[in-house]
Amino acid sequence: MAAIAIAIMTAYFAAYKSIDLARAKMVAVSLVNEKMETVRNMPYDDLGTSGGWPAGGILAKEEIEKNGVHFDIYTTISYIDDKYDGVAVPSAYPGETLTTDTSPYDYKEAVIYVTRHDKSGKIAKLTTLISAKAAETPSNSGILYLCIIDSVGNPVADADITISNDLLDPPFAPITNLKTGENGCVLVPMLPPEEHNNYHITATKNGFSSDLTYPRTAQNPNALQPDINILTQKVTDLTLTIDQRSTMNVHFADAAGNPVPDISFNIEGSKVAYFNPEVFKCSLGIAAIIPTSPCLTTYQADAAGFISIPNLEFDDYKIINLTAGYYLISTTPMRAIPLPANITLEVTAVLSASATNPSIYDFSPVSGAVGDVISISLTGGNIDNGATIKLVNPGTSAEIAGTNIDVSPHDQIVADFNLAGAATGLWNLVLANPSGESVTQINGFEIIN
Repeated sequence: MAAIAIAIMTAYFAAYKSIDLARAKMVAVSLVNEKMETVRNMPYDDLGTSGGWPAGGILAKEEIEKNGVHFDIYTTISYIDDKYDGVAVPSAYPGETLTTDTSPYDYKEAVIYVTRHDKSGKIAKLTTLISAKAAETPSNSGILYLCIIDSVGNPVADADITISNDLLDPPFAPITNLKTGENGCVLVPMLPPEEHNNYHITATKNGFSSDLTYPRTAQNPNALQPDINILTQKVTDLTLTIDQRSTMNVHFADAAGNPVPDISFNIEGSKVAYFNPEVFKCSLGIAAIIPTSPCLTTYQADAAGFISIPNLEFDDYKIINLTAGYYLISTTPMRAIPLPANITLEVTAVLSASATNPSIYDFSPVSGAVGDVISISLTGGNIDNGATIKLVNPGTSAEIAGTNIDVSPHDQIVADFNLAGAATGLWNLVLANPSGESVTQINGFEIIN
């Protein structure tokens, strides 16, 4: 039995660390995309790094704190000599007949990657090519340089690309037989220019999710990643992100752990497709743009409260639109449920029949060391003035009561916890209202040495 228990705990910690790393990677991908957008919007002549060549004002390394985690962002800018118009050293390409280019600085390459602070492993990386205004292309056309990366920034080779534009005159035949190279990128020259954001791009691969640019519609012109322009004598850079699909196994239970059968529900992702108003990529509101979205399906658990949902994109998911009379009070992992690429994730969703039962969305930190005094900030719902919060050891029933409690009705509670003398391991976190209604996050907090 002891061996089984150790194996179970080892598997739990491995899963917990995997989810923690996946969350950090999702934040890192967001940071690297934000940094790349800043670089893309700079004047071409200013693109360079401090101490680098070309020289410029971009910091080669900077530290950023986000969601309580410290990251290092590294940026390099370099010149690229494109074989399109010859190269500076043709002999460097044996077996190829290339002319000599006397102006080999065709464009610049920006490489941005992110690590956890003072750690060497790259958890997100993005590379793009940036051209000056006078790009080398036929005078009556433009170029698309498209790169496809996965959820951690690695290039995706052999991704299937489609390019369409329904409003060009003369008509433009959609490009449907196009794949990325080993570097995850593809150069598409000689495209007809069009300046009204009507070039629609999609990327996918067998077994992978899809990514796309979004049309600006009359109902919502505010696409976060809009359809693109192709400009005369310019290179348009675009990066899309796809990765292997995952499965989410959902178990519905009550607070005592008993299965809750036959629950119907929808899921909703957290990736934003449109803003003002906000529409998520995986949501009921995306039907007109992505009619095959799994978030358009109404799911129903079986008599044991279980359902398996395959073919999901990496994202943070919410469970919504539950069967009338049931209310979601906690999930493990906590909401929004982080689903990395290429995994099967077990999710427990705890339900209550009370509309006033407190609920837990998320809290931080989720760990602390023996002897520390920590402050836990929890967000949730139906948190009343006078609410209490405590840590409970599931094995010994020992309790550590929260002190200096501050409630912001009805969605936040903050409390201090003294971990002096506490046993190491996983503890439950219990939130209770003065009415006696409570919610427990099972094994939600870890005490370490």
